[in-house]
Amino acid sequence: MNPSTRSMSRRAAVAGLVGTTIEWFDFFIYGLAAALVFGELFFPEADPHSGRLASFATLGVAFVARPIGAAIFGHLGDKFGRRTTLIATLGVMGASTGLIGVLPTYRSIGIAAPILLIALRLLQGLAVGGEWGGAVLMSVEHAPPSRRRLFGSAPQMGSPLGLVLATAVMSAVSALPDDQLLAWGWRIPFLAGFVLVGVGLVIRLGVGEPEQFSELKSAGRTARLPLREVFTGALRGLAAGTGVQASVNVVFYLISVYFLTYATASLGMPRNTALLIVMIAAAVDLLALPLVASVSDRIGARPVLLGGIAFTAVAVFPFFWLLDGDHPVVTGVVITVMMLGAHATVYSVISSVIADQFDTRVRYSGTALSNALGALIFSAPTPFIAEAVVGNGTRWWPLALLTVVAAAISLVAVAGTSRRRRPAAPATEPAVSASA
Repeated sequence: MNPSTRSMSRRAAVAGLVGTTIEWFDFFIYGLAAALVFGELFFPEADPHSGRLASFATLGVAFVARPIGAAIFGHLGDKFGRRTTLIATLGVMGASTGLIGVLPTYRSIGIAAPILLIALRLLQGLAVGGEWGGAVLMSVEHAPPSRRRLFGSAPQMGSPLGLVLATAVMSAVSALPDDQLLAWGWRIPFLAGFVLVGVGLVIRLGVGEPEQFSELKSAGRTARLPLREVFTGALRGLAAGTGVQASVNVVFYLISVYFLTYATASLGMPRNTALLIVMIAAAVDLLALPLVASVSDRIGARPVLLGGIAFTAVAVFPFFWLLDGDHPVVTGVVITVMMLGAHATVYSVISSVIADQFDTRVRYSGTALSNALGALIFSAPTPFIAEAVVGNGTRWWPLALLTVVAAAISLVAVAGTSRRRRPAAPATEPAVSASA
């Protein structure tokens, strides 16, 4: 690999990291606000438990929009280019997040407030549906062949980094007196979306199209209807890419979103303590992702995936049993260990594994749709189910059982992934499932 190619590979990885960090910062700010303040701001006539349920329901709305965003932006990315599409997703995400920051609450405009909130949440979902797949492809398709997993982990690092930043900002505003937090403090993290999107756009404008896609486009071999080709020729890859996310998505949303409610409402833990625990665990997870990905470049992705999923199934019951509001240090260690064993292992390689299930012609559509469906099926319901089952109590065993079922689904999906990776489809062939 010549120096200019190496430089572009690194630039693509950095752009993927920065872009997904901004996208996930925006996304997690909403989740944290849903857990802490949105119930009172937008659903004040409900009791606290019902208000949180309604708030978590609006959190799930974005996941319904993600497959639509994956279809729209996946089509654009496979037809016209990854770079232009990613600039569009970042702009939509930043604008919708910033507008939430100026949204009137229920006490100001009544029922129109939650309706507008849901509309902006839908726009967030559309953007994220197209963002992740494109960011992964920019990193993976620019990557040196021997470091595919490592470069593929760059966009993955945006998730815990976005969570760290979102939690840090929310922790800062949560230190305000409750009346100031509810009056104006909660708006600050959302307004930051206007600023962050400018940073992300500057970085992304400096990255060119991957060579694989550029060659396809120059030869006039891009797919006419990429989504149709995914469903007609790559269903196995789509199913495997969707199912392999089950365990990691359930664990992550239990920790990153629902734990804040569980810690404060059920364990009696101070809000800022719970936020600090999540922030520290996400920071450790962030550092672990590239290390695990580097190991997988040497030993293969499948052993890493299987190890992380097996750990999830074995550790989840002790995990919940050890959570204790009176011992925050113990709880912090338990949360961090779970993030490392159940999340960092799987999440570090899952992006490149999913991308490897599709050839270049339909890789954006297939990768984005797999991720969006995995989020809709396994991420979106998790906080809502957890709140509905646990409420203000401590009956955690159904959540542990849910996690075990998710791990079983992931194990079956890993068995269904192909071990080989294919390049772009020949000019005379339609795109089909491939690789891994």
